[in-house]
Amino acid sequence: MRSVAFLAGLVACVLMSSPERAQAQSPDYTTLTSPQSAQNWTLTLGAGLHRQPDYLGSNDYIFRPKPIISLSRGLKSTWWSAEDDAISIGFFSGTAWRVGFSGNLLWERKSSTNRALIGVPDVKFGAEAGAFAEFYPASWLRARVDLRRGIVAHDGLVAELKLDAFARINDTWKLGIGPRVVVTSSDYVRTYFGSLPGAAGTGGLLQRFNSGVLSYGAIAQATYNWTERFQTTAYVEYKHLVGDAAKSPIVRTFGQRDSITVGVSASYAFDLGF
Repeated sequence: MRSVAFLAGLVACVLMSSPERAQAQSPDYTTLTSPQSAQNWTLTLGAGLHRQPDYLGSNDYIFRPKPIISLSRGLKSTWWSAEDDAISIGFFSGTAWRVGFSGNLLWERKSSTNRALIGVPDVKFGAEAGAFAEFYPASWLRARVDLRRGIVAHDGLVAELKLDAFARINDTWKLGIGPRVVVTSSDYVRTYFGSLPGAAGTGGLLQRFNSGVLSYGAIAQATYNWTERFQTTAYVEYKHLVGDAAKSPIVRTFGQRDSITVGVSASYAFDLGF
């Protein structure tokens, strides 16, 4: 209930604040997102602690750390950053857009640490690497697409579609909220939701996994700026599994399709001077 109340409160704040803020930010926003040589590169480093499902679709929750790494040209406030964003390096940018590298670290998954995973292949520690592109149709709205391929952990493709409405309340608070959709290839679904051949109750799921929408949901976050470069953030994310992943025994029998992740983070932006 607290998570639902947090989401509802942020929705109200963003909806009430965005139109006014958009009008006030538009002139500065165009300048900040223009590719000017005077803008320096900014490296943002930090870490977060999240309470999330042990694995996607699990009903067992654990605390897990997450690194924050972002490299972009421009001021700290130029680009909106969501808590579920992957490791990002913006190589190219223009007026209200940027593209760059997108990366993600993947935790290993073993049946020895969770009995619900007995009969499911173990997943090695690995990563995902690819690219992202984001566009700002308004000074308070961000659209972002990430496309990554698995390394070691899986051989599939993962696409993340995000839309964020955000408001900067004076120089201290920033609020944001938006929907999420994750689309994956059949290789990804088979790796994380397939069962070992001959396992009881699998119904041949290993052979008939399909690509498509893996999950949909939403995220809401509130950020407090202690200084121009140091900030802390609290967030809550809702996710709902669909398709073949939701039919997997580790979800249907031992887990659940709905999950809520909450977390906090702290980050600092370094001006690289060039």
